[in-house]
Amino acid sequence: MSDNIDKTAARVVNEGQIVELEITDMTDDGKGLGRLSGLAIFVAGAVPGDKVSARITRLKKRYALAETITLLEASAARVQPPCPYYQDCGGCSMLELSYDEQLRIKRKNIITKLERIGALEDPTVREVMGAADRIGADGGKAGQSSETGQTEETEGARQSERPEQIEVTEIAGGADSESFESMFRYRNKAEFAVAMTSAGPLVGFNKRGSNKIIDCTDCLLQKRATMAAVNAVREVLRDKLLTVYDARHGKGFLRGFTIKVCEGTGEMMLIFTGTSKQLPNAEKVIYTISDAIDAVSTDEEPYFLQSVVVEVNKAKDLREPASAYEVVAGSNTITDITDDGMEFEISAPAFYQVNTKQMSKLYAKVREYACLKGGETVFDLYCGIGTIGLSMVADAGMIIGIESVKNAVIDANRNAVINGIVNARYYTGRAEQVMPRLLDKEDKLFVDYIDENAPKIAILDPPRAGCDEVLLRAVAGCDVDKIVYVSCDPGTLARDIKLLGELGYEFVEATPVDMFVATMHVEAVTLLVKSVTDAN
Repeated sequence: MSDNIDKTAARVVNEGQIVELEITDMTDDGKGLGRLSGLAIFVAGAVPGDKVSARITRLKKRYALAETITLLEASAARVQPPCPYYQDCGGCSMLELSYDEQLRIKRKNIITKLERIGALEDPTVREVMGAADRIGADGGKAGQSSETGQTEETEGARQSERPEQIEVTEIAGGADSESFESMFRYRNKAEFAVAMTSAGPLVGFNKRGSNKIIDCTDCLLQKRATMAAVNAVREVLRDKLLTVYDARHGKGFLRGFTIKVCEGTGEMMLIFTGTSKQLPNAEKVIYTISDAIDAVSTDEEPYFLQSVVVEVNKAKDLREPASAYEVVAGSNTITDITDDGMEFEISAPAFYQVNTKQMSKLYAKVREYACLKGGETVFDLYCGIGTIGLSMVADAGMIIGIESVKNAVIDANRNAVINGIVNARYYTGRAEQVMPRLLDKEDKLFVDYIDENAPKIAILDPPRAGCDEVLLRAVAGCDVDKIVYVSCDPGTLARDIKLLGELGYEFVEATPVDMFVATMHVEAVTLLVKSVTDAN
């Protein structure tokens, strides 16, 4: 432990002070981490391996924030970011790093969280399953361990001068152009913010930690068809076919929009978040966007607009649930077909993994850890539309999915029917309440198609906040033999693993899967088994 642990930031540095730092790590939000006299300093614009001159911008009690002034010595892992929006947007916090370094940092972050928060000693964390073909199946190197806001007119004018389409010219980590390109354009869902300025409409993403919108005509993470639709929305706003919602006066329609894409079928869904069920100038708006998508569609990427939905949200905070979903044109859902031939219907509010290709690797690892022999009862908790459980149904005795969102449960049951699956059932409710009742012979919810002598396995795939403690205790109380935990947040994963350890489940190993290239986010599939001591 550092001798300076009791020092406050104010005793080490002052605001405005220029300091020289060696960057040794990276935070979850993409800042470089350096230390001065034991004090942690988080530096914007720096990556591990850099030596920088940085200005202290803010003091907290136990750490300081800074911004890079001069790059004194560049990290060997630095590459030229292939995106002109990189400095302003902040969405791709690792775009300045080679792909090998991205994977190394993500794996290290998981190990660190498991040790510090999960209280595990030297946890087994496999190499990251990377997204680039050149990396191979394991990833990495072998043997190594809100409300939309307004912006200034000058911002809109400056951003509009940027190129319409980004070409990847700088190659990370020595990959050839084709393999490097294959790591991008991976997202099958994106949420876009909108604003109107005196210089015209802004359509893009909120800058990290800000309501300022970065007007973006192309994003390397999105499909070309997605960005064609985005630029068509900008055209629609410019032509005043839609009005942008003004929070100050409570007027206007559009508060943002979401685009979903199905790689297996080419179907796309456009979800307008608006203040009423009616889409103004619906016919012209839809044809303008549909034509833009058709113009970039190719034999390799044959995308088309299949569904247009209005998500009605009048709440002050856009994070509040929508009050209604109104299908304006096309079908209620879009359908994807995965590499293994499974079909999934996806509705407007449904959750679906955002990286379709990496999803196949993720689910394969879940099946590997579950290691089904036939006959097991698999509880798919936080099941969403049923994708994980249905992907392993051929080897299970029964899949029991539980989800608190009613629409998702409807989708899950429908997806079971579409795929001709008869050994899957889905229930609406909180898993900690439903799961024990299904196993309790004295309860009216008890189902006799669950073999009480069959092994029980729990699949946990919670949101970023992790699992409720009550749920984890309920899972342990139901005496499951094995838990496979899928997490998108190493911190909450480590917290929950610590509690599961106290409840009698031993951590075996984890395998990260890079679902989010160029960002700090990473999925991790973790295996826990009921300890022999506890079982006896």
